[in-house]
Amino acid sequence: MAQTTKTQPGQIQSDVNNNDASVKQDREVTPRLKCIITGEARITNRTYLEKKARSAGGDVSLYLNHYISRKPLKLLRMGKTVDETRHALNVSYNEKIDDSRLSNALKLNGKWSKNEA
Repeated sequence: MAQTTKTQPGQIQSDVNNNDASVKQDREVTPRLKCIITGEARITNRTYLEKKARSAGGDVSLYLNHYISRKPLKLLRMGKTVDETRHALNVSYNEKIDDSRLSNALKLNGKWSKNEA
């Protein structure tokens, strides 16, 4: 019976009897979207991020840096300020968001006509 050694991802695992070596594949880190309003994070995938970035006319990092989750986005679109939205959602996250970043984030997020922005 062949003996193998336990390895970490990316290390070489060899079969002692057959002198066979193979490299384990490193896994990609699962991307996480973090809401700029609430600070809550959610797991996503590369395909989703690339699709969102393409539709926004930017790159993945642009969408990652301007993500707003559904509930705060709805309140912001109703005309509430960032502070009012955080208070309504009982959130203590207090990252400062300038008007330009908020405006860009509102254009990038949600299902709505990009022409309305």
